[in-house]
Amino acid sequence: MSQQNVNTTASESKESSSLKAGSAENVSYDAIRRAFRRNLFYVNYPQFNVNTAAIRGDFNMHLEYLAAATFTRDEAVFDSGRFRSATEMLLINPHEKLLITVALFAPKAGAAPETYETRIVHSANPIDDEEYEESTEYQTTNVYKAAGLLNVAALELFWSEHEGLKKHAQASLPKGDEYSPFCHWHFSRLRG
Repeated sequence: MSQQNVNTTASESKESSSLKAGSAENVSYDAIRRAFRRNLFYVNYPQFNVNTAAIRGDFNMHLEYLAAATFTRDEAVFDSGRFRSATEMLLINPHEKLLITVALFAPKAGAAPETYETRIVHSANPIDDEEYEESTEYQTTNVYKAAGLLNVAALELFWSEHEGLKKHAQASLPKGDEYSPFCHWHFSRLRG
């Protein structure tokens, strides 16, 4: 299994460099502590690395913060000969944004997936108030990645979560604009 953790600060532009977090009451110190967290992934245990409920729990971002979601099955990956099934979720609260992508890859359509890739992007402490919450810039952004071979437990967990989260998204989020070239999400409450 390969894994990667990258700590980066939000890039500064002429517009954002003059805007600071403001007073201490606008800063979430709990979000800062979570931004510099320990390793999120487990070596040789893919069932933990594809478990979105555990990942959301590590960040204290539960389904009430779900802003958008996309669910794919056996989607061809351009120029690779592989097929991808994925669960992608965007969760946003007043101080943080969490993007979780868990993808499984199969050698052909309809075949059992053999490998996985999990990518988490966690942003904390908004720099300023944007009209649309999904457009907000953050002081801290961390990217976490893990990839490896799947086992039976990981496959079962992924598919049960995939179907359960899809039902939850259908029930709690409006359907995304499938004809918009700018809308990646199948279900979304995003306005921007």
